[in-house]
Amino acid sequence: MRWLGLLALAALPLQWFVVAGTPLGVMRLHQAVFLGVAVVLVLARPMRNLVPVLRLTKVFLALNALMLVVWAAVTLYHGALPTIPIQEGIYLGVFVIMATYFFRAASGQEAGALKALRWSATGAAGLFVAALLLSMVSNGVNPMNVIQQTLATSNPEVLQKELFRSSFVGYGYDAASIRGNIRHEIFGAILLAMYVSVWAEGLLPKVRDLGWRVRQAGLVLASLLLLVSMSRAVLIAAAAWPLLYVYRSLRTMTLSNRQVATIYVVGGAFILLLVSGVGEVIWVRFTQDTASYSSRGGLYDAAFANLRSTWLFGGEDTTGQSSHNFAIDAWLRGGIVVFLLALCILALLIVVWLSLLVNLPRAPMWMVPVAAAFALPIDRMLTSGGGLIPPVSWLTLAFAAGALCYRSELQRRETERILARTTGGPADDDLADVQTS
Repeated sequence: MRWLGLLALAALPLQWFVVAGTPLGVMRLHQAVFLGVAVVLVLARPMRNLVPVLRLTKVFLALNALMLVVWAAVTLYHGALPTIPIQEGIYLGVFVIMATYFFRAASGQEAGALKALRWSATGAAGLFVAALLLSMVSNGVNPMNVIQQTLATSNPEVLQKELFRSSFVGYGYDAASIRGNIRHEIFGAILLAMYVSVWAEGLLPKVRDLGWRVRQAGLVLASLLLLVSMSRAVLIAAAAWPLLYVYRSLRTMTLSNRQVATIYVVGGAFILLLVSGVGEVIWVRFTQDTASYSSRGGLYDAAFANLRSTWLFGGEDTTGQSSHNFAIDAWLRGGIVVFLLALCILALLIVVWLSLLVNLPRAPMWMVPVAAAFALPIDRMLTSGGGLIPPVSWLTLAFAAGALCYRSELQRRETERILARTTGGPADDDLADVQTS
């Protein structure tokens, strides 16, 4: 069981490999793996293990369940099968199971799982590179030529088209899909693996052995992959992470040895980006490659034009024409009630995130990647085509929920210990000590 979470995270970037066709659509490798992991976990453990996560996330679960029921009813009203609501319902169940896994890993109830999760970034980055090289060989792509051409022209489109689009085509995706959502989801999965790795390292005693050095190299490789991705959505979400470290340090007026080392590493990486020419490509990507920025206004105009006739009961297919907004696409598909519920879900996540940021200076250091993780699903809910919560966002939210559940249990135990010392009664000691500061 200890390796199951690592397996799900490592396979999550492999989104261009097809496994089989199903009544709910094509099943790809990453879906098959993390659904399989969830099934094994729920069958191998008593259902009562889900109670802490269910208790913590009950409002989020209730809003999602109600939204999916209404959406399914509206879909049937329009004479179609509710395949997408059913699919999202399955993901909601996986969210509960995986959140429970992360909670049990942190609390020591899932033997060895936390140590295994430290390898998430290394496993995800390494497996992705191996799979990408396999696809390149299969499609006849020469990565060195592509990189040289990209640096020579400072054109990010060369990298996107010649490397990613050319490598992934032939596995069930067309060129437009490769350029869009799949690339963001692949590299979002690598960012998630980085969150989990740093979180797990922070909960365990620091041992600077060979394994630690390999894991640090894995984090460096994952960071380089994020830069090469040219995914603005993922890079913006990733940028929130170091900013939270800076924010916490300014509020607490302290710098740990790791933070000092990080400053030197980031500074060296910035210089390297400038010297190598990669920095110029990224600058062009954000400042000059503005086609997707300018098109957003047109997408919103089209969405609101469609809503004039479908605002009450929806019925629009957002697969091809999406507003790239979770709540508005929910309105197009399911009508005003589904929109309001989707808006509540988005607002709830933002409120939880803001509360984490406010309390971050008083939280342990391992809570920083947890707070940073909220940036990824919220960013994708505001920018993703199709307006759905994809597997990467579901698993990111599961990680955050599991970590918050563990933090809540630690705070509960500390309160009980204080009461026990005050009243002279026994304290509840049912949660294994991993880290209490």
